[in-house]
Amino acid sequence: MSDLDFTIYCTVTFFSKKMVNSPNLTNGKYSPQIVLKGTEEHLEINFIDGEDVTFDKPIQANALPVYETVDYSALQAGTEFLIMDNGNVVGEGIVKEIFQHKTYGSK
Repeated sequence: MSDLDFTIYCTVTFFSKKMVNSPNLTNGKYSPQIVLKGTEEHLEINFIDGEDVTFDKPIQANALPVYETVDYSALQAGTEFLIMDNGNVVGEGIVKEIFQHKTYGSK
């Protein structure tokens, strides 16, 4: 899954003790790194849609992978991750589903 042909549907929780302002998950400008739990693997994602962030409460969100040359294949349904912003853990999440995009005209 090294091409950018999928959307990550996930549940995320942002920690009130780690952030002052809640991130906007709907404007396509919040691109934190995530670290898959149990690994040292850092992946950058870009949130494109989601509920309004309420600190310390799980919300639903959608994100896209950022780099074409990075292997995102470890992201599968059930994968748990930490959300990193400026080197700090600011939240956590779990992948609920991976939606593969279909090219135009494919069935």
